[in-house]
Amino acid sequence: MNSTWENRNPIIANLFNPAFCGEIIRVVIQSYNKQSNKKFPFALAFIILPILLHDETRKKLPRSVRSYFFVWIEENDYLFLNFAKRTQSMVKYTKEAIIFAMAYKKIYILETGEFIVLEKKIKKRNGEEYEEYNEILKKAEMLGKWLALTSDVKSIYSFLRITP
Repeated sequence: MNSTWENRNPIIANLFNPAFCGEIIRVVIQSYNKQSNKKFPFALAFIILPILLHDETRKKLPRSVRSYFFVWIEENDYLFLNFAKRTQSMVKYTKEAIIFAMAYKKIYILETGEFIVLEKKIKKRNGEEYEEYNEILKKAEMLGKWLALTSDVKSIYSFLRITP
């Protein structure tokens, strides 16, 4: 992360804008917490952006949670060949988005290392220029529900080929 916003490449600054990324993470957390009545695990935060901001992966996500997460990964195995590397390259943007969302009181991390949402309103926008934005937030809601219905963090990381 560059320390000043002005020093960032404009393309990277726009794509990985901490407010936008923080909103994506917040929507996933909210959806997960609502679906499961559990709190969102910290470790899962790091797979959100690599799934939802990767155009091909996002477009392959199912429309609903009726299919199983692990089956979907197996059926779309080619999307996850370099997923660990993609995830690692996005850690700094995920951290920055979490810090931003916490600073603006959108999310909060408990002492247990789990997230809760402080602001529950989803900020959907109108207009053709916001189609992709709204699509990403819709997929974020679905991903949160899906992760809530899936087994533990270790199994998810294992299926995604992410190792410590």
